Amino acid sequence: MLRPLMSIAALELRTRVRDGTALVVALIVPIALATLFGLALGGDDPPLRATIGFVDLDRGEFSASVRREVMSNEQLKDTLTLRDLPSRQEAQRSLDAGDIGSAIVFPQGFTKSVGAGSGGQVAVLTSAESPLAGVVANAIVDRISSVVDARTLAVRASLAYGVPGDRVKELVERNGAAGPGLSLADDPMAGGKIDLSVYYGSGMAALFAFFVVGASFRSLLTERRQGTLNRMRAGPIPQWTPIAGKALVGFGLGVVSVVATWASSSLIFGTSWGDPVAVFALLVAHVLAAAAITMLVASRAKTDAQADGVTMVVSFVMAFFGGSLVPLYNLPGFLQKVALLTPNGWTSTGLIRLAGSGGGLTTVIVPIGVLCAIALVAGGLAAAGFRKGLLG
Repeated sequence: MLRPLMSIAALELRTRVRDGTALVVALIVPIALATLFGLALGGDDPPLRATIGFVDLDRGEFSASVRREVMSNEQLKDTLTLRDLPSRQEAQRSLDAGDIGSAIVFPQGFTKSVGAGSGGQVAVLTSAESPLAGVVANAIVDRISSVVDARTLAVRASLAYGVPGDRVKELVERNGAAGPGLSLADDPMAGGKIDLSVYYGSGMAALFAFFVVGASFRSLLTERRQGTLNRMRAGPIPQWTPIAGKALVGFGLGVVSVVATWASSSLIFGTSWGDPVAVFALLVAHVLAAAAITMLVASRAKTDAQADGVTMVVSFVMAFFGGSLVPLYNLPGFLQKVALLTPNGWTSTGLIRLAGSGGGLTTVIVPIGVLCAIALVAGGLAAAGFRKGLLG
């Protein structure tokens, strides 16, 4: 079963390479457009202006120290405004009204819990309409978490070593774990700038992923019209083999295309899209979703020309509403919500988080999960469509 699959995949790849579509659509056009957009519109994004709600239910030294550290930080001086709010409910209302972009909530007893070595959890409220403000709030809380973990470990180690409980606090503070010690000087978001070449490079990669994988599924309809598909199905191979072979090539070329666009953008403009492992995983998930959606289009199309037309419309609609052609923060509020109905929107959101926060794979677990879910649903519908139509 594997040999027929690989034979069909190899034939599809040779065909795509010989007729030039793989080279042009997967590499030349997306890289050229990403470069042109980057040269024309690239450069630092305007400095981020973020208003973050600060809910201090703790009223302790730890939360007060965090507030002082943030307000005295030079990198955030012209970027961040803290707004004191009395409760989590009030913070949520301000967030929903658009008065703040995100909120940090210190729970009651936080300082006491950390001092006792029990740790603590700071909540972050975010809004899809202000993704970068959420990145800033999460970056601050990540720093807090590191300090809390260090303090908790120091307290537990002291107790385990046999230090009397009434002397633990003094010992921990004497050995450098006295307070938050919050440092944001090296934080990637301190300054709130993301090079626009990252937006347009990732946008072109996301857009052309649809065209690259779509060409393979389109060829199924061409081969049905020419009778080639019937001849393949007449052989001793499972019915799904032609579809799987072409899907394998389309997916592979799609991954090559997005990775090549990513690499060229980073090399030409000297910018980073974020943690390489996280970026790669997110781009692969996007290609998977794009492959499933174009497969769904092909399963419903009657002709290869119809598949081409529908794929082009779907690709550009998702690119526009998903932030591939226009940065998400430039879209009106309701369109930013619509963006999350598209794979491009989740890919753009994930890349904004990676480029802005310097986070790793955990930063984009949700976007990757949503993209895989889209691929699963669209792929299942496509399989049902092929079973009734193309393979029926």
